Amino acid sequence: MSTLPVRDLLSQDYVGVSESDAVLGAAELMRGAGETAAVVLRGQDVAGVLTADGILDYLLDGGDVESTPVSEVMDADPPTVSPDTTIMEATRQFVGTGVGYVLVQDGSEVLDILDARDLATAKQTGQSGSSAVDVTGGTAVDSREGSVDDEYSSQSICEGCGSFSQDLINVDGQLLCPDCRTV
Repeated sequence: MSTLPVRDLLSQDYVGVSESDAVLGAAELMRGAGETAAVVLRGQDVAGVLTADGILDYLLDGGDVESTPVSEVMDADPPTVSPDTTIMEATRQFVGTGVGYVLVQDGSEVLDILDARDLATAKQTGQSGSSAVDVTGGTAVDSREGSVDDEYSSQSICEGCGSFSQDLINVDGQLLCPDCRTV
């Protein structure tokens, strides 16, 4: 579908926290920056990724975010891609792992964190004009020819909540998971 590399989606701005920081402080940084994930650093090296979902799960399990260090809540083995990975390949990695983000690294250098919504809203620019491509596998509209491709995969990113689902259905032009269809 999209041969555009993830390099074209990078913002070069990401939240970085230390693995010894308190989870609450890291969450406040993430929220202030409008991000759902932060790179956890050990000096200059990546130690893991802290996500809003991970923090919420920790809270629901009765965890104390004020005194707990990030190292106890982070994902120590985050999925990574290179900046030359295509958007389609990165999307397949999301769907294959069920993880809601991917760390973009060039060697040991962290470039950014992409989440499902970053990939779902990606646009591909063509030689003869532009065509918006929904990388979730949904309806693709090619503005150069005015054609619509109505075929889609039932497994991808929900357009309602941004979560991964293996049971998407087209409802009023949106691919929705079971939870969003009932709302």
